[in-house]
Amino acid sequence: MNKSLEDIIFDLIELFRPHIEDIGSVLDIGTGTSLPIHIFAEIFPEVRYNTVDIVDIRKRKKLPFVIYDGKTLPFDNLEFDVSLLNETLHHCEDPESVLIEATRVARSVYVIEHFPNPDANIKELVKTEIYALINFDIDCQFYKPFTEHSLYLLFKKASLKVWDRIEIPYFGKRKIRKYFFKLNNKIPESA
Repeated sequence: MNKSLEDIIFDLIELFRPHIEDIGSVLDIGTGTSLPIHIFAEIFPEVRYNTVDIVDIRKRKKLPFVIYDGKTLPFDNLEFDVSLLNETLHHCEDPESVLIEATRVARSVYVIEHFPNPDANIKELVKTEIYALINFDIDCQFYKPFTEHSLYLLFKKASLKVWDRIEIPYFGKRKIRKYFFKLNNKIPESA
Protein backbone atom coordinates (compact mmCIF):
# COMPACT_ATOMS: atom_id res chain seq x y z
CA MET A 1 0.00 0.00 0.00
CA ASN A 2 1.37 3.42 -0.97
CA LYS A 3 1.08 6.15 1.62
CA SER A 4 -0.13 9.56 0.49
CA LEU A 5 2.17 12.53 0.85
CA GLU A 6 -0.07 13.85 3.64
CA ASP A 7 0.16 10.54 5.56
CA ILE A 8 3.96 10.60 5.27
CA ILE A 9 4.11 14.17 6.60
CA PHE A 10 1.85 13.40 9.57
CA ASP A 11 4.13 10.47 10.42
CA LEU A 12 7.12 12.82 10.57
CA ILE A 13 5.61 15.52 12.78
CA GLU A 14 7.05 14.12 16.02
CA LEU A 15 10.51 13.86 14.46
CA PHE A 16 10.48 17.60 13.70
CA ARG A 17 8.60 18.82 16.78
CA PRO A 18 11.74 19.75 18.81
CA HIS A 19 12.93 21.94 15.93
CA ILE A 20 9.66 23.84 15.65
CA GLU A 21 9.18 24.74 19.29
CA ASP A 22 10.12 28.37 20.07
CA ILE A 23 9.92 29.41 16.40
CA GLY A 24 7.74 32.37 15.51
CA SER A 25 8.03 32.47 11.71
CA VAL A 26 8.95 30.22 8.78
CA LEU A 27 9.55 30.98 5.10
CA ASP A 28 9.03 27.89 2.93
CA ILE A 29 11.24 28.43 -0.13
CA GLY A 30 10.31 26.32 -3.14
CA THR A 31 6.98 25.38 -1.57
CA GLY A 32 5.88 23.31 -4.59
CA THR A 33 2.52 21.70 -3.76
CA SER A 34 2.64 23.47 -0.37
CA LEU A 35 1.15 20.36 1.27
CA PRO A 36 3.92 19.82 3.85
CA ILE A 37 3.97 23.40 5.13
CA HIS A 38 0.17 23.55 5.31
CA ILE A 39 0.11 20.39 7.42
CA PHE A 40 2.73 21.87 9.74
CA ALA A 41 0.65 25.06 9.94
CA GLU A 42 -2.35 23.00 11.07
CA ILE A 43 -0.31 21.25 13.78
CA PHE A 44 1.64 24.38 14.82
CA PRO A 45 -0.79 27.27 14.23
CA GLU A 46 1.10 29.67 16.51
CA VAL A 47 3.86 29.99 13.88
CA ARG A 48 3.58 32.61 11.10
CA TYR A 49 4.17 30.96 7.71
CA ASN A 50 4.97 32.43 4.29
CA THR A 51 5.60 30.47 1.11
CA VAL A 52 7.46 31.28 -2.12
CA ASP A 53 8.24 29.55 -5.39
CA ILE A 54 9.08 30.41 -8.99
CA VAL A 55 5.71 29.02 -10.19
CA ASP A 56 2.39 28.37 -8.52
CA ILE A 57 1.65 24.63 -8.34
CA ARG A 58 0.18 24.70 -4.83
CA LYS A 59 -2.45 22.13 -3.90
CA ARG A 60 -3.31 24.09 -0.75
CA LYS A 61 -3.54 27.87 -0.76
CA LYS A 62 -4.37 29.06 2.76
CA LEU A 63 -0.90 30.44 3.59
CA PRO A 64 0.53 33.67 2.15
CA PHE A 65 2.32 32.98 -1.15
CA VAL A 66 4.62 35.00 -3.40
CA ILE A 67 6.03 34.09 -6.80
CA TYR A 68 9.66 35.21 -6.95
CA ASP A 69 12.39 35.26 -9.58
CA GLY A 70 14.42 32.41 -8.04
CA LYS A 71 17.24 34.82 -7.24
CA THR A 72 16.21 37.50 -4.74
CA LEU A 73 13.67 36.76 -2.04
CA PRO A 74 11.25 39.70 -1.62
CA PHE A 75 11.76 39.91 2.14
CA ASP A 76 13.88 41.94 4.54
CA ASN A 77 17.09 40.71 6.14
CA LEU A 78 16.37 38.35 9.05
CA GLU A 79 12.60 38.76 8.63
CA PHE A 80 12.01 35.10 9.59
CA ASP A 81 13.22 32.76 12.29
CA VAL A 82 13.63 29.91 9.79
CA SER A 83 14.01 29.50 6.03
CA LEU A 84 12.88 26.03 5.02
CA LEU A 85 14.13 24.29 1.86
CA ASN A 86 12.22 21.02 1.73
CA GLU A 87 13.54 18.91 -1.16
CA THR A 88 14.20 22.18 -3.00
CA LEU A 89 17.93 22.61 -3.59
CA HIS A 90 18.29 19.67 -5.98
CA HIS A 91 15.71 21.38 -8.25
CA CYS A 92 17.66 24.68 -8.36
CA GLU A 93 19.99 25.56 -11.21
CA ASP A 94 22.00 27.74 -8.77
CA PRO A 95 21.48 26.18 -5.32
CA GLU A 96 24.28 28.26 -3.76
CA SER A 97 22.55 31.59 -4.44
CA VAL A 98 19.21 30.18 -3.21
CA LEU A 99 20.87 29.02 0.01
CA ILE A 100 22.61 32.38 0.51
CA GLU A 101 19.28 34.18 0.07
CA ALA A 102 17.66 31.79 2.54
CA THR A 103 20.38 32.74 5.02
CA ARG A 104 19.87 36.45 4.40
CA VAL A 105 16.16 36.41 5.30
CA ALA A 106 16.26 34.09 8.34
CA ARG A 107 18.23 33.40 11.50
CA SER A 108 18.41 29.64 10.75
CA VAL A 109 18.03 27.50 7.66
CA TYR A 110 16.40 24.07 7.66
CA VAL A 111 17.19 21.85 4.70
CA ILE A 112 15.63 18.50 3.83
CA GLU A 113 17.54 16.68 1.09
CA HIS A 114 18.17 13.16 -0.10
CA PHE A 115 21.31 11.45 -1.33
CA PRO A 116 21.67 8.47 -3.61
CA ASN A 117 22.79 5.31 -1.86
CA PRO A 118 26.38 4.36 -2.77
CA ASP A 119 25.10 1.56 -5.04
CA ALA A 120 22.52 3.76 -6.81
CA ASN A 121 22.58 4.30 -10.55
CA ILE A 122 22.36 8.08 -11.03
CA LYS A 123 20.51 7.85 -14.37
CA GLU A 124 17.95 5.56 -12.74
CA LEU A 125 17.70 7.92 -9.75
CA VAL A 126 16.95 10.88 -12.05
CA LYS A 127 14.33 8.83 -13.88
CA THR A 128 12.65 7.75 -10.63
CA GLU A 129 12.71 11.33 -9.26
CA ILE A 130 10.89 12.65 -12.31
CA TYR A 131 8.43 9.74 -12.04
CA ALA A 132 7.87 10.44 -8.31
CA LEU A 133 7.18 14.10 -9.08
CA ILE A 134 4.70 13.13 -11.77
CA ASN A 135 2.93 10.88 -9.23
CA PHE A 136 2.51 13.93 -6.98
CA ASP A 137 1.28 15.99 -9.99
CA ILE A 138 4.42 18.13 -9.99
CA ASP A 139 5.79 19.25 -13.35
CA CYS A 140 9.50 19.77 -12.71
CA GLN A 141 12.08 18.57 -15.17
CA PHE A 142 15.23 19.89 -13.43
CA TYR A 143 16.84 17.54 -10.94
CA LYS A 144 20.48 17.38 -9.96
CA PRO A 145 20.98 15.09 -6.96
CA PHE A 146 23.58 15.88 -4.35
CA THR A 147 25.99 13.46 -2.83
CA GLU A 148 26.55 13.91 0.87
CA HIS A 149 29.95 15.42 0.07
CA SER A 150 28.61 17.88 -2.51
CA LEU A 151 25.85 19.08 -0.18
CA TYR A 152 28.33 19.71 2.64
CA LEU A 153 30.51 21.64 0.19
CA LEU A 154 27.48 23.76 -0.70
CA PHE A 155 26.84 24.47 2.98
CA LYS A 156 30.49 25.49 3.39
CA LYS A 157 30.37 27.82 0.35
CA ALA A 158 27.32 29.51 1.88
CA SER A 159 29.21 29.86 5.21
CA LEU A 160 26.70 27.65 7.00
CA LYS A 161 27.42 25.29 9.86
CA VAL A 162 25.44 22.11 10.53
CA TRP A 163 23.89 22.35 14.00
CA ASP A 164 21.90 19.18 13.74
CA ARG A 165 21.37 16.36 11.27
CA ILE A 166 18.63 13.75 11.47
CA GLU A 167 18.06 10.84 9.14
CA ILE A 168 14.44 10.83 8.00
CA PRO A 169 12.83 7.42 7.60
CA TYR A 170 12.27 6.64 3.93
CA PHE A 171 10.05 3.73 2.98
CA GLY A 172 9.96 4.13 -0.80
CA LYS A 173 11.66 1.94 -3.37
CA ARG A 174 14.16 4.53 -4.59
CA LYS A 175 17.79 4.02 -3.57
CA ILE A 176 18.11 7.14 -1.41
CA ARG A 177 18.73 8.30 2.14
CA LYS A 178 16.90 11.38 3.35
CA TYR A 179 18.11 13.91 5.94
CA PHE A 180 17.04 17.01 7.83
CA PHE A 181 19.75 19.63 8.46
CA LYS A 182 19.51 22.52 10.88
CA LEU A 183 21.96 25.17 9.69
CA ASN A 184 23.18 28.52 10.91
CA ASN A 185 26.03 30.85 10.03
CA LYS A 186 27.18 30.91 13.65
CA ILE A 187 29.35 28.28 15.34
CA PRO A 188 27.25 25.71 17.25
CA GLU A 189 27.49 26.09 21.04
CA SER A 190 28.58 22.45 21.38
CA ALA A 191 31.54 22.99 19.02
